[in-house]
Amino acid sequence: MDIIIPATNKPELEKTLLHLTSLGERIGNVVVVDFNKETPSLSEHKIEMLRKLVDIKYIFVNGLEYFNKSIAINVGSDFVSSEYILLCDADVLLDKSFFTISKCYWRALDAKPAVFSPQYVVESDNGKIRKGPGICFLKYEHFKAIEGYSADFIGWGMEDVDFLQRLEYVGVEKKLISHAIHLSHSDDARTRNYHSKSVQEMRLKNRALYKIKHEKKQIYGSLRHDISSISREEA
Repeated sequence: MDIIIPATNKPELEKTLLHLTSLGERIGNVVVVDFNKETPSLSEHKIEMLRKLVDIKYIFVNGLEYFNKSIAINVGSDFVSSEYILLCDADVLLDKSFFTISKCYWRALDAKPAVFSPQYVVESDNGKIRKGPGICFLKYEHFKAIEGYSADFIGWGMEDVDFLQRLEYVGVEKKLISHAIHLSHSDDARTRNYHSKSVQEMRLKNRALYKIKHEKKQIYGSLRHDISSISREEA
């Protein structure tokens, strides 16, 4: 599998990558997409150290003032060469059983198209449990079938839910399995890369957009547009 990680101002990224490489899974490329060359999530020194463990493609998006997770994932997908892809947040530690269960499913003769996400995510600082739709393990062909993520979602929230819903429209079933640990951080860390400092404001606007899109059952994201129009460079 190849792994795509959006990671702007994410100091947790090193820990996440070390965790992923420790699980014993067959990893092709890890594609990290960063929007900030001034303070990258990984220094050049750490990238070189981690490249001793896994193949890393570190991509910088140019010319955009604010982080957009959908654009990051779509741009990252242009560097994918494996049959399977994992879309993973830079601050989430997946349990090994997540891969064991999903691989058993895909090996079954009657396996239907599916996308796997954690059943729940545990906050590292207080043990609270929440959903984790932003972690998706699926076949690359299904990602392309719906044109990836939609960059119409500005700021924080709903882009993952939208992605999973559009997969359902083309017959890819969402399956919730296993769990993960979220490396907890403040709301300030959640909003510092966006146009707004209010998580609630961004969430409400994106929920309204989600409702409009799915009343029309819009299937396609912005993959082709983002790959062709977004400037980027490899570190």
